[in-house]
Amino acid sequence: MKSDLFKQLVWDYNLTQDEFGAILYGEKVLGNMNQSWAIVRVLENLNYYDAMNLISIDMLRNNWNEVKGRLFNESIKNGYEFLLQRYPISITG
Repeated sequence: MKSDLFKQLVWDYNLTQDEFGAILYGEKVLGNMNQSWAIVRVLENLNYYDAMNLISIDMLRNNWNEVKGRLFNESIKNGYEFLLQRYPISITG
């Protein structure tokens, strides 16, 4: 992750880039900072292209029920909801 992107995500927290990455990928939980929290930070603070470089469609889909209720911006929520409807779950595996 680029340093400038990292700063956009956790400017108000005392986290290292490695700590945030571990939280984002579900390897670590620090208090209320879990994977869903990190995904929300990514979706709300980065543009679509940068966000999708950090999280996969599968990661978003697997966490969507928890994430969508935490998104403040309705247009962001609607945009990612549309994205998930556009990329349905694969039945082949």
